[in-house]
Amino acid sequence: MVKKSLLWVYRATLATLWLIIIVIAGSVLALRYLVLPHIDDYKETIAQHATAAAGQKITIGEIGAGWDGLNPHLSLLNVQLYDKQNRPALTLDHVETSLSWLSIPLMEPRLSALTIHQPQLTVRREANGTIYVAGISINETGKVDFPNWLLRQSEINVLDATVLWLDDLRHAPPLMLNKLDLQVQSPAWKSFIGHHLIGMHATPSAGSSQPIDLRASIYGRDLDHLDNWHGTLYAKLEGTDISAWSNWIPYPFDLREGYGAARFWLNFAKGQVQSVTSDVILSNVVTRLSKTSAEARLNNLSGRLKWTLFSDGHEVNAERIKLSMPDGLDMHNGKIRLRNRTANGKESVEGNVELDEIRLESLNTLATYLPIEAQALKKLTEIAPVGKLEQLQLSWEGDQPLPQEYSLRCRFAGLGMQTYQGIPG
Repeated sequence: MVKKSLLWVYRATLATLWLIIIVIAGSVLALRYLVLPHIDDYKETIAQHATAAAGQKITIGEIGAGWDGLNPHLSLLNVQLYDKQNRPALTLDHVETSLSWLSIPLMEPRLSALTIHQPQLTVRREANGTIYVAGISINETGKVDFPNWLLRQSEINVLDATVLWLDDLRHAPPLMLNKLDLQVQSPAWKSFIGHHLIGMHATPSAGSSQPIDLRASIYGRDLDHLDNWHGTLYAKLEGTDISAWSNWIPYPFDLREGYGAARFWLNFAKGQVQSVTSDVILSNVVTRLSKTSAEARLNNLSGRLKWTLFSDGHEVNAERIKLSMPDGLDMHNGKIRLRNRTANGKESVEGNVELDEIRLESLNTLATYLPIEAQALKKLTEIAPVGKLEQLQLSWEGDQPLPQEYSLRCRFAGLGMQTYQGIPG
């Protein structure tokens, strides 16, 4: 009985395999001899299906067909997308695509590759946060079927594009990205978990004299639920005006001027930025470490800066800091940490500074750039300490505006101070 059952399973499996082979072979033969040689006759039908998928009218001028290895290859010329007012919103002069055989088991059109040559795109973010690419919404609730379908394709390439970014949400000036190359990879085995790898290289019209390099590793399946997306973005900027990018990118700290090179790692989840890490080499920097501290002007600044969001506040870290200031402050291998918390309507702060060496004559200058209450700064000015500190570790903690706990550890030499409240100098 068992032997007969196994024999039946073997025959059924063999028949199924032969059926699959016959279907695939028949599909290949039909494509090769019946469909592809007359593909131009089907362009209206293809355009109608594309219109239904995008939710906007699409027309195709010409279609050519061939083979890309084992995959059918299509070359489309003069593809036009229309806006809601039936006006041409985007013209794609040359589009190439290769169909994937995964379309059969997945029961939807799948592309092994999609390449768009030299498009000119306008990308706009409306005041309500909705983003439109050539009039097509990519994140408007209920209208993301076409963008979601694009993200399920194995590979998308945009070559030598010109992109105009208009941001009504931030009221930012227009930004043009020239000679833009974009690649989005979502292999079938990764698309099931919503993993997308993105790479972009472009020359901006402002903010940088050199091309920018942007990469991303993102997880997400549905643009209708962006709060469920998470991932990491990486950007490399050289010959750039870092402060100029604040027009289009919300910095978690106040950076007003700064020129040089930087690398950024940005982590996001639950619809908001979770952390930003940056390695910088900058000159002529104007910044403010907190809303209560004074404006700092730096001749040079290098090191690693990190901002992290927490449920009760945020933290700013600076490591391997080297800086010099017009007033003579010169720091090497510095480390600064600032932590803000808000609980039960009260705001507290804690922080620490670690320095290999500092002259106390420069301490007044450094203190004005830290979130220290004005009364404490006044006392420090009246004391006017002098001398040299080595292996300095300074920390403070307490409620705003004046922390109640301070700690200082260091080695010192040549210490002195002015007379203060009965204490001899």
